[in-house]
Amino acid sequence: MKIALLLVRFAAWVVGDDRYREQWEADVVGARELGMSPLGVAFGAVRAVVVMPSKGAVVAGIGPLGIALKRAGTPRGQVLAIAVVSALLLLGGVVLLFA
Repeated sequence: MKIALLLVRFAAWVVGDDRYREQWEADVVGARELGMSPLGVAFGAVRAVVVMPSKGAVVAGIGPLGIALKRAGTPRGQVLAIAVVSALLLLGGVVLLFA
């Protein structure tokens, strides 16, 4: 149960809204009464955060972060994928530079 609550708090922190934290914590606590796994409910909250559209950012980043922030109107999972792929490409270029 503690791990599930920590996951939910982390998911709400990523979203940046205390309303989600309160709702998701209540869902985790009441999950057993409905015959559900609290950890399954917590993973559902994490999945919800990944597909939620982000609120956008007013930061002009440079590199992978800048590309990801320009697409901030898309789901967080897509923004994260762009940032990770861009960072891996950059790392690959640095490795080839010194190889």
